[in-house]
Amino acid sequence: KMPTIHWEKKNSPRTARLIEWCKINQDARLKIFSDSAKDVKEEGRTRQQMTTQKNTYMQQLAASVFIDDEDPKVREYFQAHPLAFVKPIQGRFTSLCKKYNEINLQLGQTGAGLSFEELNENEKMKTLLDCLLQTFPWWVDLHGWWRTNPAYNTSFSTADPGQDFAAEAMDV
Repeated sequence: KMPTIHWEKKNSPRTARLIEWCKINQDARLKIFSDSAKDVKEEGRTRQQMTTQKNTYMQQLAASVFIDDEDPKVREYFQAHPLAFVKPIQGRFTSLCKKYNEINLQLGQTGAGLSFEELNENEKMKTLLDCLLQTFPWWVDLHGWWRTNPAYNTSFSTADPGQDFAAEAMDV
């Protein structure tokens, strides 16, 4: 029987390995998360389309997370059944996406569309973000990858980031 995979508290090194693999393997990451057409245009590169390779990348990612896992039962099960670990990786991305969007909701629709650098330039946003990152340190990396992708950033406004509709409405 497959051991239960935990990702929080003492098991957060698994999430750190998952994020680190995504940082190192940019092409694979783009395919896993479906490349944003807007990012492609802005960065002047070709779009990375989803293919059957996604599963291969997920298997490579699972290996990077679990092959040397701290829990000997997880390591042993991974050696015998590596494909069984793709589903826990997908589940972790789902939970990371949920937590990512919880932070974005606290930043507000405009804040969720700003880059990490832009948020840090605003003292009020920086203070809020510093507080939020204490509980969810992976937000910075995820925001770099998901900020303009509506499949992952459900709080993102397509309006110009920094545009304050509420203030403009008050001026009318």
